[in-house]
Amino acid sequence: MSSVKEVFKISFQLLAQQTDNVIKDFLRLTKDFMDNGPNAILYNKAAEKLQIDEDKIVSIVKSICLMCVQSCKHKLTDIEIKESLTEYGFNDTKLDMIILFFENQKPHLLDILSSSAFVFPHFKELEWRFETDMGSRSLLHQTVPVVTLKLDLEKKNVFETLYLQTDPLNLVHIKDTLEAALKQNQSQWIRKIRRKLK
Repeated sequence: MSSVKEVFKISFQLLAQQTDNVIKDFLRLTKDFMDNGPNAILYNKAAEKLQIDEDKIVSIVKSICLMCVQSCKHKLTDIEIKESLTEYGFNDTKLDMIILFFENQKPHLLDILSSSAFVFPHFKELEWRFETDMGSRSLLHQTVPVVTLKLDLEKKNVFETLYLQTDPLNLVHIKDTLEAALKQNQSQWIRKIRRKLK
């Protein structure tokens, strides 16, 4: 059984060999698939017209749909999409047709993805306070300062406040971890992964 990646590759290589008009037909079929779901009658007619197996028609339609969804999920730019599709043999005209189709479908796909995705709280504001005991009769050891963090979060227009306490050593570790994650997110390796469609 072929993997999704292999089916995707074969489908796009076959699509790249087609004429501009045939690609327009496939984009229309994909639009119908996104709006109304699979339509065996349309695929059968397309298979007869193009002299291509019906299974291959369905694979191409689903591959275009998958490319659009994954591009929205990973927030790929038009240039990144073109770079990822160029390896399948598309010329500039065909790539422009696919990009135009993607741009037209993008708002609709983003609406669907945002409504079906898990909603995590979004960071709104951070306040902090530095506290320490300067001395007391019972305090025989060296004092360890405490940092209190107040996080304001928003989830579906509902605000939540979260209080955290930590010592400076852990706070520095948290800061270093977040900075490392940001650097990794901007690295070339991550950009390459984003370009490749699953």
